[in-house]
Amino acid sequence: MDGLHSMDEQMRKAHRQQSLFIALNGFTSAWVLGSMHEMMVMLGYAFAAFHAVAAVLFSRRANLVVMRIGQLSYVLSSTVLFLFGVLWISSGLLLDGALLLILGIFGVIRTRRIEDPRYRSWYTSGSTGLAQSMLARSNEVIASCPSCTSLLAIVVEQMTANDICPHCGEPLVPSALSKAEQE
Repeated sequence: MDGLHSMDEQMRKAHRQQSLFIALNGFTSAWVLGSMHEMMVMLGYAFAAFHAVAAVLFSRRANLVVMRIGQLSYVLSSTVLFLFGVLWISSGLLLDGALLLILGIFGVIRTRRIEDPRYRSWYTSGSTGLAQSMLARSNEVIASCPSCTSLLAIVVEQMTANDICPHCGEPLVPSALSKAEQE
């Protein structure tokens, strides 16, 4: 279980970073948009508001739809940063343009990290989903012992009434305990 706990902590840390960078990328792209022309200021504010909402929703780990909103935020802000980076480089602002290009590219990389199966299962199902993706093979399920609540990887088709928990020694099938007490 120690491995699961450390992996859960790593996922929490990665999630905090993802949430922070959704907001930072969004605000940076909104600032770039808003600073281009007076007419673009309102678009910049709208862009900033969208990314703020996306970052807050994403940080709450609601569901798969919210995860997609976070990805959309990354894609939109990365596209703006990349395109304005190219525009600024072609205008002669080499350092500024290069920095925007780098921010745009890293935003795309962060989008791909959200697609990691372990991160996705942790995001949608918490530690249980992470345990399922880490421990179980395709024919296994994660179940808890009815006596000591230890998490176990179980092959349901191979389970019998005589199976006992490796941690506490109690039967894994509660009906087996009832039958033994009746006899």
